[in-house]
Amino acid sequence: MNVQLLINGKSFEASILPGETALTTLRKLGFHSIKFGDEHGLTGADTILLDGKPINAGMILTAQIEGHEIATLEALGEHPDQGWKKTDGLHPLQQAFIETGAIQCGYCTPGQILAAKSLLDGKPAPTEEEVRSALNGVLCRCTGYVKPVQAVMRAGAVMRGEAVDPLNGEGLWFDTTTTADDIPELDDSPSTQTQVTPKVILSDKKSTYQVVGKSEPKVDAIKLSQGKSAFVADIEMRGLLHAKVLKSPLAHARIKKIDASKARAFPGVVAVLTHEDIPRVVWSTAGQSDPIPGPLDTFSLDKKVRFVGDRVAFVAAETPEIAEQALRLIEVEYEELPILLDIEEAMKPGAPILHDEPEYVDFADSDASKNLAAEIRIDIGDVEKGFSEADQVFEAVYEVPKVQQAHIEPHVVITYWDEDDRLVIRTSTQVPFH
Repeated sequence: MNVQLLINGKSFEASILPGETALTTLRKLGFHSIKFGDEHGLTGADTILLDGKPINAGMILTAQIEGHEIATLEALGEHPDQGWKKTDGLHPLQQAFIETGAIQCGYCTPGQILAAKSLLDGKPAPTEEEVRSALNGVLCRCTGYVKPVQAVMRAGAVMRGEAVDPLNGEGLWFDTTTTADDIPELDDSPSTQTQVTPKVILSDKKSTYQVVGKSEPKVDAIKLSQGKSAFVADIEMRGLLHAKVLKSPLAHARIKKIDASKARAFPGVVAVLTHEDIPRVVWSTAGQSDPIPGPLDTFSLDKKVRFVGDRVAFVAAETPEIAEQALRLIEVEYEELPILLDIEEAMKPGAPILHDEPEYVDFADSDASKNLAAEIRIDIGDVEKGFSEADQVFEAVYEVPKVQQAHIEPHVVITYWDEDDRLVIRTSTQVPFH
């Protein structure tokens, strides 16, 4: 079906699929400031303004926004000098986010700026509490929210025509004298800075330095403040195929049979890969370079799955929707195996072995027969002597949970052959050696 959308004051016609979200449609139209963060609207990276109010574009259907006024970050402001093209410049919110250092990775920045714009349009002199409430729907895992709140307060003052102090490494950014007793209680008066400032000690010689002790804008802050296509998922190429992964519903199982014939025959599907189609090359997920700090225990696709969500098959198709449909056509017969849910039980004799493949390569003190990926011992000084001389020796077993940094940008990779017949891989990772 076709819809007419009013986006940033201009009319657009779009052909959409049943159930298509506004996030999908707007990104297809080239509005890449709207980011995918999750399927449930929890991150707010997909924030747009609908009739001036922030909503999650991924949680509303495109058909529902027809007839409404849609605003994205693309229309807010631009770099003032683009060669021959002159613009009105950046919006005060964009400028304040740059000046205060409120932009780090920049993935959540468009959502934060739009949420702040909606607030300032309705309430030009908000309190700090109101700013925090407005930004509450946009998750940021980089900045800790101090700088974004400062940026909104500063932008509000600029938009009200008030004078703001220059950011020269003092005042708004650094306070070398404030103590806990000096911090005032929150009130309703407008302010250009938050009530709690970081404790930073500046060198007396900072005036002699060109950079140290002075505010320096982030080198890519201008493009991030505009929501430009700076992330892997924003890349568009002619003839691009879309890959999807079939994931295991079982925690531990062997693949007895896999039939991808129906998926391969589905219109628009270009390739389907299973463990039967690719070489068995073992590698480690732990390392960044040589020597690899972990056992070689992983295959791109294996005949055995070891956790819920483990990779079973890959599909490449002309559209993401076709790839998703093809996944459902792959038939898999599993042999369920005993599962492991406890670390101590996993290391006991007779426990089910997760990595029984012959290609497994031990590293340091790893031991596949005990389901042990690594054993690390750190001694500082003469430990035994310290024990013998101590008045008391306390022994205990400590367990810590698995930690995930919860980055909002999804894992994305795009590959292509360049003009020199080299395979180029662009991906959102800090581990480029894999």
